[in-house]
Amino acid sequence: MAYQLGLPILIMRESGVAADGILEKGVTGLYAPEFDLDDDSSSYLDSVEWDRIVKRWEHHVRTVVERKGNPPSLFE
Repeated sequence: MAYQLGLPILIMRESGVAADGILEKGVTGLYAPEFDLDDDSSSYLDSVEWDRIVKRWEHHVRTVVERKGNPPSLFE
């Protein structure tokens, strides 16, 4: 629903979860990293890639807040 409204979303997919619907690569136009709960996640959370993903998502959230909660329209 948030995606349909144009609200910022952050999607991560666990390894082994089917990449269908919004989890399918390219559907949202966003990069959705894949993670494994059995691996040490702290190393990924300290990576440059993770930092870029979170900063981009944070920018989208701040943009919506600055527009007083009005997200950009996906469909016009």
